[in-house]
Amino acid sequence: MRILLIFILVLVILSWFFRMTMGYFARNFFNITGQQANKQKTQRKTRKQGDVHIDRQPSRDKKIKDNVGEYVDYEEIK
Repeated sequence: MRILLIFILVLVILSWFFRMTMGYFARNFFNITGQQANKQKTQRKTRKQGDVHIDRQPSRDKKIKDNVGEYVDYEEIK
């Protein structure tokens, strides 16, 4: 009986500790992502009209499928 009470008490303490630590990490994560979003917004606003800015470059690997079509010889009939 005593072991069961100790086990329940440990579970309660661990769950409380887990909630506190996860709450801290979640708040920290959302604060950081919010700051990054605000930083990106201010960067977009500071660009002058007519400036060219590339966010990402397209991949250079051009893949051509082998089964695109079937080649048929053309024979002219007169």
